[in-house]
Amino acid sequence: MCLTYPGKILKIKDKKALIKTKNGKRDINIGALERLKVGDYVLFNADLAVEKVSRQEAKEIMEIFDKT
Repeated sequence: MCLTYPGKILKIKDKKALIKTKNGKRDINIGALERLKVGDYVLFNADLAVEKVSRQEAKEIMEIFDKT
């Protein structure tokens, strides 16, 4: 089972994105996803984006992590 966490895209360059998470900023690979733009939210595992999600979905996931 993979655990993914949401992040907001701040900057995109080639197949990499700088994202903001609750714990800070980090670079991740976005090569597996298409049509991402600054401001989008993604779920990531390690340093790989695996799915685009809405802002609301990202918020709900962050709330679940905050409760654990």
